[in-house]
Amino acid sequence: MAILPMERIHLVAMKRDRKSILEMLQRRGAVEVSDIQNEDEVFTKADTATTCGLFEKNAETARSAMEILLKHTDIKKPSLAFLHGREAISVETNDAFYEKRDDVLRDAQRIVQLQRNIAEAKAEQLRLEAGLEALVPWMDLPVPQTFGGTRKTAVFIGTLEGEHNLEGVLAQLAEAAPDLAPLHVEIVSGTKQQTSLLVMSLKKDATRAEDALRAIGFARPPAASHLAPAVQKQRLEEQMAEATKTVADAEEEIRSYAGQWDDFRFLEDHMTMRAEKYGVIEKLAQSAHTFVLQGYIPAGDAPALQQELTDTFLCSVDLEDAGPTGDEVPVKLKNNWFSEPTESVLEAYSMPGKGEIDPTSVMSIFYYVMFGLMFSDAGYGLIMAGVCGFCYLKFRKNLEPNWSKNIRMFFWCGISTIFWGVIFSSYFGDVVDVVSQTFFGHTVSIPPVWFYPMEKPMLLLVFSLGIGTIHLTAGYIMKAVTCARQKDYSGILYDAVFPIAMWYPLILILLGSDMFVTIAGFKLTLPSIVTPICLAVSGVAIIGIVFTGGRESKNWGKRLLKGIYAVYNGISGWLSDTLSYSRLLALGLATGVIASVMNQLGALVGSGFFGVVVFIIVFAVGQALNFGINVLGAYVHSNRLEYVEFFGKFYDGGGRKFSPFGIHTKHYKIIEEETKS
Repeated sequence: MAILPMERIHLVAMKRDRKSILEMLQRRGAVEVSDIQNEDEVFTKADTATTCGLFEKNAETARSAMEILLKHTDIKKPSLAFLHGREAISVETNDAFYEKRDDVLRDAQRIVQLQRNIAEAKAEQLRLEAGLEALVPWMDLPVPQTFGGTRKTAVFIGTLEGEHNLEGVLAQLAEAAPDLAPLHVEIVSGTKQQTSLLVMSLKKDATRAEDALRAIGFARPPAASHLAPAVQKQRLEEQMAEATKTVADAEEEIRSYAGQWDDFRFLEDHMTMRAEKYGVIEKLAQSAHTFVLQGYIPAGDAPALQQELTDTFLCSVDLEDAGPTGDEVPVKLKNNWFSEPTESVLEAYSMPGKGEIDPTSVMSIFYYVMFGLMFSDAGYGLIMAGVCGFCYLKFRKNLEPNWSKNIRMFFWCGISTIFWGVIFSSYFGDVVDVVSQTFFGHTVSIPPVWFYPMEKPMLLLVFSLGIGTIHLTAGYIMKAVTCARQKDYSGILYDAVFPIAMWYPLILILLGSDMFVTIAGFKLTLPSIVTPICLAVSGVAIIGIVFTGGRESKNWGKRLLKGIYAVYNGISGWLSDTLSYSRLLALGLATGVIASVMNQLGALVGSGFFGVVVFIIVFAVGQALNFGINVLGAYVHSNRLEYVEFFGKFYDGGGRKFSPFGIHTKHYKIIEEETKS
């Protein structure tokens, strides 16, 4: 349970060494570089936004090239790649990439361009297919669709909605224009949707003929061609063949780049590293021949890095204590092997603020206990702990830090789940009982170490609320520790001792009451003198809260009113917070009940071969669903109990996580030790 002390680092070096120094700092990953705001006539800042944007664009090009290769080749991403971590390479391997970087980038750009050509060609194919489909009704037309007639005749080519015969069309035209000379009509093709027509009239009757045609719903074909349909079809087919060849050639060329898969991965990481480096350059103050770098570094790493920089380069490195963490000084946590995995839970809420302590160690104990109590099935816990333990032991050497923490956290949650499952005798629900009774004719049960939750739910509720009371008390103790560190000794009494002294005597009285006997099934016998003593202690604490709950106000009237409100808020708040831990009961029962229901459903068919098959299928599917739903519920509600109930007693957060300048790549990481002899 520690927040690592930070030191400010001030580096002044020759500009000619800037590249080498920044690359060294990037490989070390120990310094968070600060943005130097002050500029003057000598020291200015470079604008690298355009350059960073170019590198990010190049990295995106590499990513796109790899996605395209995955689509067109048989390259497969490794399964569970997050467990394998990034591949370790030496500094020499990284530096050697500079020689072929431009060629690899051109190849990546070529792949992207080829994919764009494929997309355009496929779009052209769709257009051509639509054109060919539109020509089908007109294939018997001997003239182009735009043909308008001869010197003495007018020709109209178009369609009518629906299916029509020749007699019907002539009748409609006669009705639309009775005084019009009979027109020559040819039905080119017809379907239930439309009828394609060629209509001919004398030139002098063209206007009236067109009006008559419009009156019966005649419409000219869209995008009519000046070519005869047969000729137009031939040309479209030639264009289709050309587009198909373009797609095939582009796909073949893309497949030819499959051997450069690793180069494209390296290119993405290389451009990502350069983008981050140039982002740091923008934070430096630079003159014509020197540059200045400022930032933060953990105190434990500072002396070694200072020595390495001064031994390798002509530079000045000064270190000074950064003081307590706050808005400016970043936070880096250091915890033991048991508590470290839950740092991610704390980070998801907020890092410790100025003057606060790291609550990870205390939080982790309650987190594991409450997660296990909500999941509370030994079978599920064995699966979780087994899978996480196997993955960690097999891949721990190359696991990324965040995945290492997550796997270890769920391993400990699995161990806790096994413990509570054994305590309450839950092994995939009641699978032992159901299997023995259904398939072997007699019931075999594994007795609980304590009790069956379904038989004594109220006892489990009391136990859950008891854990909640201890958890909340730990929060007040953490508040006292925080006040002590901030030398706010009166705050220890007012904000920690008084709330505890108000509630614990009342809880002690409750434990000896008849109501508690009814709920829990047992009674704590107390001497008669205990009750008045408890009431007196609680009364003194309430009076203390009344006089100190609003101590920030100078007006005594406001102070007392705020104090009374603090008492009310303390009572209602403690009750609501304590009752929140009933979710330990609810989720714990839900896991076991759903698992048991799935077992009963699987056993409905009975014994025999078919019954065994059905049971196995229902058991596997049902237990998997129950596992997924309830592990998510246990995770979410464990976080909630920490964030709302526990942190609400002492923790504000607001700190900023230490974010060092480093190698934040996806595929490779540079191992410095490989270069040392």
